[in-house]
Order: sequence, then structure tokens, then C-alpha cells
Amino acid sequence: MASISERIALHQAFWKGEGQPYPIAAFHVASDFFFSRHFKAAEDLLVPGKPISPDMLLVDKFLPDYERMFGECERIGQDAFWTAEPFTGIPWMEAILGCEIRAGDASFTSERWVSFPDDLDKIQVDPDNPWLLKYLEFTSALVELSGGRFPVGMPIMRGPSDIVGALMGQTEMVFALADEPEKMKDFFMRAAKAFRYVIDAQNKLIPSFQGGTALGFYHVYCPGPSIWYQEDLTALMSPALYHDFLREPEKLICEGKDYTSIHLHPSSFFILDELLAKDDLKAIEVNKDVGGPSVAEMIPYLQKIQSRKRLIVWGDLTAEEIRLLKKNLTTDGLFLRIIAPSVEEAKRLSRVVRERQ
Repeated sequence: MASISERIALHQAFWKGEGQPYPIAAFHVASDFFFSRHFKAAEDLLVPGKPISPDMLLVDKFLPDYERMFGECERIGQDAFWTAEPFTGIPWMEAILGCEIRAGDASFTSERWVSFPDDLDKIQVDPDNPWLLKYLEFTSALVELSGGRFPVGMPIMRGPSDIVGALMGQTEMVFALADEPEKMKDFFMRAAKAFRYVIDAQNKLIPSFQGGTALGFYHVYCPGPSIWYQEDLTALMSPALYHDFLREPEKLICEGKDYTSIHLHPSSFFILDELLAKDDLKAIEVNKDVGGPSVAEMIPYLQKIQSRKRLIVWGDLTAEEIRLLKKNLTTDGLFLRIIAPSVEEAKRLSRVVRERQ
């Protein structure tokens, strides 16, 4: 495994888009994408239909799971820095903004509650909200557990369109874009402000790691302040609607952050030109989605991203897919977040990542 200074140098090269001898790879050892059930501490909570309250999340019970995951990645010898984040299974922003949370057999979901536009003034973060306090409790516990061994970052926290869609309903959101455009702009901005409030509160509790921070969930080291967000519900919008409604909220999210990234599904590739034009967006993460398109089919879009931004590719990448990416993309500015079923398979894939072309 490379030394800490060598690993930091690799990440600095990634962000500069130059000087990477091979892609950086971060691994997650898991048999599937249902990350909630990878935590033994969550097993008793995953009962379909069960209402979940913050007091049911006993942070101390989760800490052995984090220690196990950190140990697995250390045994792999990866060049990325494993990053701890508050329990990814909970839809935190939705919970903090008032949604009821219920369990399924593999994950947790939120129930919409907003009557639009009557409830708009209720969309704000209460500093004493129990879900926010639980989120910050997780953060503090993970900082203590780390003891400087690994960074702490943010889990999946959605983005303005996803938050609004969860609060009011996706169908209702689409109709409201046409019926009440100005109030919807206000709604998206309120969601963005709430997002930044929560992340800023979390960041106050997190010390720097080796002089920088990390993008949680993707485990990308950043030499300075960082943030990432997602806009999955842009799949329900046109490029023009995306531009009109989400440009300003996303600008607010990225404000003051030197290292920024958006999570993107292939179903939203149609907003790629808009994303590439954003000066305050430094990286784009693309999922290899279950059901396609294939990695081969995505290559032209990934090449387009690399022409302007740093690229993160996430998924259960096979050795053949890794070689395909290396053959068709430049290794400069390329980061792979790979889901592998075992430490042994992760080690094998890590060797493929470092193969000479």
C-alpha cells in the first residue's frame, strides 16, 4: 500500500487532472447495493412498515460495523482513504425536514407530508430537531472513533430536486413546475439552504484530515473544503427546466467549497452540457446502474465529462469493465468507486486498476 503522502499526491493529481499513473480506486466490500443491511446494528430495524425514530438509532452499536469496514479497506491496500459517514441507510434530509421514516426489509424510506404551497414556510431546519441531533451525534462519534486514522464525511444527502420531490411527491412536483414556477423556485432554494445548514453544522464537528476533507460515500480525498449532492429527479425535467429551477440552488450548495461533485445517473445525461458549463462544479460522479446502460455504452459520455471535469465512476465494476475504462479514458482525473463482494476480489480488481496498459 502506498504511503499517506503518496496517496495524497495521487488525489492532488486527480483534482488537477494531471500526473496520475493509474486511476485511483476506492473499494466497498459488499454483496449488494442495499447498504442499510450491511450494518449489523440495523438488522433489528429493518422490519417492513416499522416506523423509525431517531432514538432507535443507538450510535454505539454501529461503531463496530464502521471499524470492520475500515479494516476491510485497509487489508485491500487501496490508494483512497476509507471515509466514515453517518449511517447511510437513513434519508437524513427528508427526516430532518419532517418526513416520517419507515423501514423496509433492505432500506428505509420517507413519507411525503408537504401540501404545496401552503406548507412552504415550514420548510426549515430546527437546530433542536431530533433527527439533526442524531446526525451530529453520529458525526461526533465517528470523529472520536477515527482518532485521525480516517476522514469523516457526509453520506447520501440528496439535493434540491430530490428533497422537494420527497417532501411533496414527485408527480405533484412536476405539475407545480408549470403551475407555480415562482413558488417552486422558492421551494428549491429553501431545500438548498436546509442542505447547507446541515452540512455546515456537521463540518463544524469534523477536524481536517491530512490538511483536507473527504467526499463521503465516494471516499475521494480533497485538499480543501468539499461537498457533493445529487439531483436524481432531474430525470423528470427538461434541460430548460433544470437550468431555470436548479441553477441558483446548486450554486448556493457549492458556495465556498473548492472541491465539488454531483452524483449523476445515465438517465440524466441530457443535462450534461449544463453541468459541464458550471465553473463551480469540479467533478461528476456517474453510476453504473443495474439494468444499464453498459459501461461500453457510457464511454462517449464519460469522455465528454473528462474533457471538462474530473470523473468518478461508481458501481460493481468487473475486471473487463475496468480495462475498458482505462483503454478509452485518460487515467488523469479518473477515480473508481468499486463495489466488490469480498476483500480477496477487491485485491484482484485493485491489481487490474494498476495494470500497465
